[in-house]
Order: sequence, then structure tokens, then C-alpha cells
Amino acid sequence: MTRMDNYQPCLAVSLTVVAMGIFLVATAGAASEPDSTQALVKTDLLRTRTTRINVYPYAFYTPETQLAFGVGGIATFYTAREFQLKPSKATLSGYYTTNDQYKISLGTAIFFARNRYLATGDFSYGLFVDKFWGIGNETPDSENAPYTTKVGAIFLNLQAPPLIGSSNTRKIGVIFDFRNTDIANKKSNPFLLADAVTGSNGGLSSGLGVIMSFDTRDQVFFPNRGGLYEFQAIFYMKATGSDFDFNRYTIDLRQYLRLGHPDRVLAMQLFADFAAGNTPFFELPALGGAEIMRGYFTGRYRDKNYLAGQVELRSYFWGRLGGVAFAGLGEVGRRDKPMSLDTVKYSLGCGLRFKFNQEEKVNLRADFGWGKDTSGVYFGLEEAF
Repeated sequence: MTRMDNYQPCLAVSLTVVAMGIFLVATAGAASEPDSTQALVKTDLLRTRTTRINVYPYAFYTPETQLAFGVGGIATFYTAREFQLKPSKATLSGYYTTNDQYKISLGTAIFFARNRYLATGDFSYGLFVDKFWGIGNETPDSENAPYTTKVGAIFLNLQAPPLIGSSNTRKIGVIFDFRNTDIANKKSNPFLLADAVTGSNGGLSSGLGVIMSFDTRDQVFFPNRGGLYEFQAIFYMKATGSDFDFNRYTIDLRQYLRLGHPDRVLAMQLFADFAAGNTPFFELPALGGAEIMRGYFTGRYRDKNYLAGQVELRSYFWGRLGGVAFAGLGEVGRRDKPMSLDTVKYSLGCGLRFKFNQEEKVNLRADFGWGKDTSGVYFGLEEAF
């Protein structure tokens, strides 16, 4: 295990205790609450539960990729004819951009044995023109931030109920995280040319971890009520094949409130990401991207500690068409430069939705996000969170 400075063991223990407390409080009494899907008529529900495959070409623009063209698809299916069972999915996509980037990705999430077990996997490979401005919450803009990297990544986790006979909403599991980063071209990036940061020449990060989750969502793709609460701890070390010794701790809390109509929802998220040890710069918690703090380039601000929160109002307004409005706050920091309210970043935006898969409520989304002296446009499949 990595060596941490004096405060980091306390931080890790505190995070674990807080996460377990949230987990236990949230799960209290859950077993006595009926699954909301049981209110549906079983025969009608089972009749709609078939395998569906949707394929689509797409074009999009994001701050990270610029203009891109690709093709993608999603398959939704059920592993058994059980009315309580949640839908499983497999997504496949690939794109090429006008600045010669490309990415191929496959993602799966499979529920089986009446939701008792969940297996997820994400596999991706791509060439990216990325950017690195340095570490901290006040890094200046720079024309020399870009660099080129090739990344191959695998993320796997398997979850099961913690005890025999316990509620299917509570799970614990194991994680395997693998990422091979090749810095193909440092270009004019001063940090990478000077080898001033850990990972400036790329490397392999490979780790094993644990996950605890509590999932009371009534739906997977467009939840109306309930929540998803997760805590992860992943340990990267020589014994797992990693070139770097470090740990990552993540807390992800999501809550969904129905606002009088099943097509009108208030979604809320609190997210915390902490790193400890000799963390390569490309594995540091990163503010920005298509899921939280939209409007900021992914990694515009990086450091060992990252906190963010967002709220989003979702509603369909005409047939399959819908829209969202969102707002968020986020910040990074570390021990010698802690987070400060004076430098908190904001994210505001709105978006359009098209119900791509009507039965499972899978949406195609286009989001427009604004932040402090920055903005971004994001296209994707499924909600941001």
C-alpha cells in the first residue's frame, strides 16, 4: 500500500466511516418498503420486456474533442422473465474527430438473479489531444496545455448483497481498474517536457478495490424517485502491476424527486473524489466533463481533492422531446492549498432530450454548459447522472 503523509490515513478512515454511515442510514428500513415496480401488472410488464437494439450515427462537438463523427448503439435486455428485474444494457460506440482523435468504447451493466447481482464492465481505447494546465485550483490558461496521448482502459466490478437474505438494494463488491497511458507527443507542454509531474512519461495504473452501493431508483435510465449511493476505494500498487503507488476514494450520492408527474424530475448529486500517494497527473481527480461541472474541459483543474455538487430539472414537454436545466458548484484542493469558497467554480446550463428508446426511457442528450470564462457543448446517450 502507498505511503501517505500524516493527514491522509485520517482522511481515508474518515471517508470510510462517513460513507458507511450514509450507507447504513440510507438502508435502514429499506427491506420493509415494497419495490415500486410491484405496483405494475405483471403480465403487462413482462409483455413489454424484450431485447431492443438501437443504432444511430451521430456528430457532436465538445471542448475535449472538437467536431466529431461516429456511430453508436445500445442494446437493452433482461436476463430472465422476472417482473422485478431491472434492464441490463450493452453500449458500443466509436468516433473520429476533425483534430485526428478517435475512441472505441464498450460498456455493459448486467442485472441478474432478481437484481441480487450486478456486473459492469467498461472497455475503451483511443487517441486523444488532451490538455494539462498544471495542478491546483488557480492554474492559468495556457496555449501550451495540449499534448497527445493513447489510452487503453478496463474497468470491471461485480456486486452482490452483503448477507444472505438481505435486500437486493444493498450491495458490496470488488473492482478491477486498469489504464495504460502512452504520452505519444508532449508537444510544447512545459510540465511534461520538464518531467515536472508524476506520470509525465505515461505509465500503467492497475488497481483492485471495493465498492458499497445502495440503489433504490425506480428506473435505471430515467429515475423518478429513490437514489443511488456509492462508495469506492481502489488501491494501486506494484503487486497489482501498477507503475504507481496511490489510492483513490470516491463518494457518489444521487437523489431523484418526482415533481407531480412521472416525466418531471428533480435530480441531485453530491460527488467527492480523493487521491493519496504518488498519483500520476492523469489519475488526479479532475473537474469538468460531460457528466458533472459541464462547461469545463475535463481536467481544467486537477488536484488530490475534488468536491462537486449539481442539481438538474428534467421534463418532457412534447411527445419524445424534453429538456433540462442544471446548475453545479465544484472545486479542487490539497493539504497545503485547501479548497476555498473564494475560488469555487460554477456551472450553469440547459439541454435537449429525445426519447431514443421509448419503453426504457433512454434519452439522447445535447447539453450546453457555461462556467467561469468557459463553455462547452456535449452530446451523449443516457442522462448525465
